[in-house]
Amino acid sequence: MPARRAALSELTDAEFVREVLKELDSRRTFSTVRDQLGTLLAMGPTLTAATEAGVGQLVEDALTRARMLMAEQMLVLEQPLFTAVEVSQVLGARGGGNRTAAARVRARGDIIGLEVQGRFLFPAFQFDIAQARVHPVVAEVNQLLDALAEPWGVALWWLTTQGRTTPIDLIGRGEKRLRSLAAAAEVG
Repeated sequence: MPARRAALSELTDAEFVREVLKELDSRRTFSTVRDQLGTLLAMGPTLTAATEAGVGQLVEDALTRARMLMAEQMLVLEQPLFTAVEVSQVLGARGGGNRTAAARVRARGDIIGLEVQGRFLFPAFQFDIAQARVHPVVAEVNQLLDALAEPWGVALWWLTTQGRTTPIDLIGRGEKRLRSLAAAAEVG
C-alpha cells in the first residue's frame, strides 16, 4: 500500500483525477455520486476560500444522499430474497440450474430483479409459492411502476408505508387499494 500511495503522489492533478474517476467507474456503489465527486476533484486545485465553503455543502449533500441510498438498499436487502435458480424452482421450471425462467419474467417487468455483486436477487414477496407463480397483482404493479428500469425504487416502494399500510401487506387481500397506490406512485 505505501508503494501505491507513493505512485499516487507522483501523479499530476489531472492524472490523479482520471485515476480516481476510473476507480469510481469500476465500483457500482459509487455510481450515484460519481459525477459530483469528479466535479469536486476537478475543481480542487482552483478553488478559492469562498468557493470551498460552498463545495463543503456540496460534499455534505452528496454524502447525505449516499447514506440515504445505502439505508434504502439495506432495507430492501434485509427482506427474504431468492436467487435466479430458486425463482426457477418456485415457478416450476425443470432442473436446478435453470435460470431462464427468472430472466424471462424479469425481462417482461413482472418481477423485481436486483443486481447485487454481478448476480440478480429477487424479493420473495413477489411469488405465490403454493401456486408456483408470480402473484398476478405484483406483476401488474411491477409493470405499472416499471420495475425493469427502476428495480431498487420499485422494491423500496413495496416496503414503504403508504398511509397506514405498506403495499407488500396488501398482496392477496387489498388488491384494489394496491392498484390505486401504484397508480398514484412516483418511483425513481
